[in-house]
Amino acid sequence: MKLKNSIFFITLTGVLMLSCQSNRIQPLEESKFYTDSIFSESLDEYRKHNVYLPKGFDRQKKYPIMYATDGSKSIKESPFKSVMDSLIEHKIVKPYIYIASHSNSKVADSSGTLGNGDTMYLAYRYFEYVDQYAEGHNSPELADRFKNHMHYFNNELITSVEHTFNQKITKEDRYFYGFSNGAGFGLHLLNRHPETIGTYLCFSTFGGNVQSNTWKENVEYPKLYLEYGSEEPFFLKEDADFLKEKFENLHLFAEINEFQGGHDYKIWNEKFIEITTQLLQYKSTKH
Repeated sequence: MKLKNSIFFITLTGVLMLSCQSNRIQPLEESKFYTDSIFSESLDEYRKHNVYLPKGFDRQKKYPIMYATDGSKSIKESPFKSVMDSLIEHKIVKPYIYIASHSNSKVADSSGTLGNGDTMYLAYRYFEYVDQYAEGHNSPELADRFKNHMHYFNNELITSVEHTFNQKITKEDRYFYGFSNGAGFGLHLLNRHPETIGTYLCFSTFGGNVQSNTWKENVEYPKLYLEYGSEEPFFLKEDADFLKEKFENLHLFAEINEFQGGHDYKIWNEKFIEITTQLLQYKSTKH
């Protein structure tokens, strides 16, 4: 009887060990790009985000994560997945995770008019990215939209992503990318929550309240890579000059450049690859 019990115990242990091994998530054989969503308590709605996982992704390893705005737009403008696959495959950049949050594209306000008299339609996106809710509107939802979206991005999205992929990382391993109003939102995030993300890429920044934000001398603000176009409105250069002086006075890192051109997806994509190639450069562990 004891022999039978011993055999049964050994067999059961072997089955459990095989089961655990088979249930362990294996590293990805190919990279993945897909759209996921989470429910935001702050916004009281489901929010989508794009996910890029590199080939060989393993939940037991740590990866840098790039958090971006305008996930519903930026990916459509470039063959993002194939470009990232190539850069990683050829060991130009190290493997990293890319998360691009979608904005809400539904019309939220149509009370304004354009110069030609046509109705101006503003999507929720505008009120999520730009902290310029006009006085006189009788909409508490829009009045709080920017604040609630900031809480969603800073507290809900990042926490959910890093829990899902078992990423226990620090500020230095997080990056932000945004362009236009998405970059403006990024500069708000940099200024108000400097403890969350370590490096920001902000291109052709619109609506960041750069000069009216409070900049404190005793705060270690994140690194900033800012790009703006020679053919864009003059205030982008004014904001860039202000930030350059501010970061110099605070003895902080900021690389600020003017590119030749205007508000252009193609240029933003080129600059994104150029800068991320520097920031996430592949380094061999061989000696």
